[in-house]
Amino acid sequence: MPLIRPSDASGDILPVSSRRCLVSGAEAVAKHALYRLKLLRGEWWENPDRGCQILRMLQTGRLTAADEPALSAYFSAYLLETEGVFALEEVSARAEGGAFRFSCRLVTAEGSAGLSLSLNDF
Repeated sequence: MPLIRPSDASGDILPVSSRRCLVSGAEAVAKHALYRLKLLRGEWWENPDRGCQILRMLQTGRLTAADEPALSAYFSAYLLETEGVFALEEVSARAEGGAFRFSCRLVTAEGSAGLSLSLNDF
């Protein structure tokens, strides 16, 4: 997995002054996986077929606990397609008051790293 620029808490990419400031290893794989999840289908002009197709639907509908297993399975399968991700552990999906939260631990060749996503982030 290549090196990735760090980002702040709101997801904005930060400037770096040297290669040592770049994110590597399991954390870089986790950032790449999160960026893939946040890329909505059709957003990238170079390849409009890339991106997560379910997020736009989630923003328009109210979620319930009955939706959790299907959404967890979709996000898990999508993340397993990310380069460098070998397995997922501690997968959790929760629909709370119309918001959806997904978290897991990504297993990579360099170790593991946590990933969390909230629909409120979009």
